[in-house]
Amino acid sequence: MSGLSPKCFWVAAVGLGFVTLAGGSPLSQAPEPIRCAPCTPERQLACPAVAPDCEEVLREPGCGCCPACALKKDEPCGVYTARCGSGLRCHPREGDARPLHSLITGRAVCMELSEAALIQAPEATEHKESENGKTKNTAASPDQDSLPYRLGLVTNSKPFDPRSAAEAQESMKAKANVIRKKVADQGPCQTELQRALEKIAKAQQKMGEKFTKFYLPNCDRHGFYNVKQCETSLESQMGKCWCVTPWNGKKIPGSTELPGDAECQHYLSLRGQE
Repeated sequence: MSGLSPKCFWVAAVGLGFVTLAGGSPLSQAPEPIRCAPCTPERQLACPAVAPDCEEVLREPGCGCCPACALKKDEPCGVYTARCGSGLRCHPREGDARPLHSLITGRAVCMELSEAALIQAPEATEHKESENGKTKNTAASPDQDSLPYRLGLVTNSKPFDPRSAAEAQESMKAKANVIRKKVADQGPCQTELQRALEKIAKAQQKMGEKFTKFYLPNCDRHGFYNVKQCETSLESQMGKCWCVTPWNGKKIPGSTELPGDAECQHYLSLRGQE
């Protein structure tokens, strides 16, 4: 990937998109979005020269100030690469099992807009059919992605019948109380995310153009931590990554400063064997 100048609006959009609790209620008022540093004459003078045989010159993505040679059809692309040329879009390949990962690591491809639309259409249909199927089969099997299931309060046994004995009803009430308490206490990642956004806004005001790296917690939809966490860089390369325990966000020993495309399942398995 070529050296590109800082970029940040897409980062702010992604970060602020996380500030929603699992129940859909927004947290307190979000801080100001991260602002791009102005394209001063000094920054523009530092821009590398564009190759003379470049067919199309576009400005760098995000907060970049320099001109860059646009990528052609079928060339690899991503968040940290130059833009695709006119009439093209950077999109994961058809059947890509990890589309977001491909975009972040520059393994997507520049394709025509019509081609990207054809790839998106079946994905949307499959997602809708999957959701419909999940709704129909709710009574048969629990939602393994639901918070009660993740907290270990739901099993694969037959659903409880509310018309059963009083003793069973009391047992269900007790379980419901446990769920309420854990739901009230859940969300450590989202709590940290809100604090991080507030700190970022203050840090950028203080540091100005020197503000190029920061950390936004990577939360799952229940407010806990995704196993892989990464530092966000406004420069041309990804920041360092590390692996954490999902429940508390603490780093797993030996997993610090991983390359951006590294996986965390190995470290998580080792942690489970301790």
